[in-house]
Amino acid sequence: MKSFIIKLTVITLGIALIGWLVFSFLFPQYYLPVLPFLLIFFYATTLLIHAYQLVLAKKDIGKFARSNMLITFFKLILYSVVTVIYIAFDKENAIVFVVCLMLLYLVFTFVEVNEITKISRSNKE
Repeated sequence: MKSFIIKLTVITLGIALIGWLVFSFLFPQYYLPVLPFLLIFFYATTLLIHAYQLVLAKKDIGKFARSNMLITFFKLILYSVVTVIYIAFDKENAIVFVVCLMLLYLVFTFVEVNEITKISRSNKE
């Protein structure tokens, strides 16, 4: 878990740096003040879900496999609710928000799936 926290923190800080560079120099007109909070939201959500999946994987690998799809479904619902709420309040910047959210979703999902795959393989061996 400690290595995952370090990896996730480094990736999050890297995304923050890239985002700062992109929105400071390339596309400053598209910067949304909510983006740092969105990054923190993804960091916290990924960390909590990963911790929960670790507990499941250590107890029962069968239950872990069954619940993994359910966890992914609820995560998508949560992200969709956040998107709908934001768009309801700021329709003007909806496209920028959705693009940033999708990029964050892809990066954090890749990291999470990569780590869960390693854990799943080590439990089988």
